[in-house]
Amino acid sequence: MKLLVVDDEYIAVEGVMNGVNWEILGFDEVFQAYSYSQAVELMQMKYVEILLCDIEMPDGTGLELVRWVNQHSPNTECIIMSCHDEFDYARQALSMRCLDYVLKPVRYTALTAILKKAMETVEERRHKERMEHFGQQYIDMVSAQSGDGCEDAVEKVERYIREHLSEELSVKNLAEMVYVGADHLTRTFKKRYGKTITDYILQQRMNLAVELLKNPSLTITMVSDAVGFGNYSYFTEQFKRTFGKTPREYRKQFRRG
Repeated sequence: MKLLVVDDEYIAVEGVMNGVNWEILGFDEVFQAYSYSQAVELMQMKYVEILLCDIEMPDGTGLELVRWVNQHSPNTECIIMSCHDEFDYARQALSMRCLDYVLKPVRYTALTAILKKAMETVEERRHKERMEHFGQQYIDMVSAQSGDGCEDAVEKVERYIREHLSEELSVKNLAEMVYVGADHLTRTFKKRYGKTITDYILQQRMNLAVELLKNPSLTITMVSDAVGFGNYSYFTEQFKRTFGKTPREYRKQFRRG
């Protein structure tokens, strides 16, 4: 993994190079630049995963550099260093998806921790990209065998939902289960079933709750747990929102009928 440190003050760059605990971080390469133009030139030749830059430079600000990075190297994580604690600077940095905004003088132990967090963010993105790549390979393989791999992956998720309604279900975990990206699964699932995964899970849980409430040997708390709601009040709220009556009211009406 590669890091670029940019500051127009030589002593500031040297401070970072001497103060950060590089052994803990384990970067493959750490580049240095002393102006906007030097940084751009270097990043046109080298792919840099993390950028650490000052906000004030002679031929272009750090914010302008981040803007260039977002356009030409969108996967690079950016961290701004600045002497300015004005909210507007920080707001601009965060609006351009900077990972952090660090005030000078910076404690190098804190900076080491920030760089470690940035490296973890890069690794998480790489893992997600690998998962999506493998997922696409899986879809292609199944598609070649059955003619419709995406549908098979979505059907597997839908079946898993129906069979595990009492368990915690998240889009992220369901996507990992079939080796596809969460966004891809969400789009494909909604196209197939006409609902988001979250709405579909809720619908299936409510349908099951209705059936379970017909059994007088089950308490409402037992029904709530059986359909994946650990919180009785939240279950009651969702049930009433769906059917217009509380579980207790529904049970009474069912018995009278």
